[in-house]
Amino acid sequence: MKIKIVFFLLFYFYSFSTNATSIRVLDLQYIIDNHKDVINLIAKIENDQISYRDQFKQKEKELELELKKINDLKLILEKTELDKEVNIYNAKLNEYNLQIEKFNFYYENQINILKNILLKKTLEIIKKYSLDNQIDLILDSNNYILSINSINITNMILDKLNNINFDIKFEKFK
Repeated sequence: MKIKIVFFLLFYFYSFSTNATSIRVLDLQYIIDNHKDVINLIAKIENDQISYRDQFKQKEKELELELKKINDLKLILEKTELDKEVNIYNAKLNEYNLQIEKFNFYYENQINILKNILLKKTLEIIKKYSLDNQIDLILDSNNYILSINSINITNMILDKLNNINFDIKFEKFK
């Protein structure tokens, strides 16, 4: 009877040790947001946006003055004349809003292109790391509750990714 219990315990613990799953975690969003090229691109974008922001503020002030002028004309102009002024103002406001949307979309698109390139390269690095180190499962840090820091590979992956030179071309808004 004792032999059966010992045999069962040995078999039980041996089966757990041979079937152990190797797991790692990483913070993918942290890797993308803290990559040197993303940080540099955001700095270039912020510098490029300064002059445009001044232009947009000036245009916004002009629109505010025009709206104030229309409000002052409410008592003087007939309804048809006032409607014409309002329509002109609305057309200018819509054009201004479209310019702002185009401006924001342009820069957001440049950042997203770089982030997609980084994501693809990050996944390649993770795949190679997984194969080289016989890792069964890699989880994003947002998909688990608790882990020890020794299984977190975020900084290692970020270091490898930062050592790769990406030829990123920054184009100014036109």
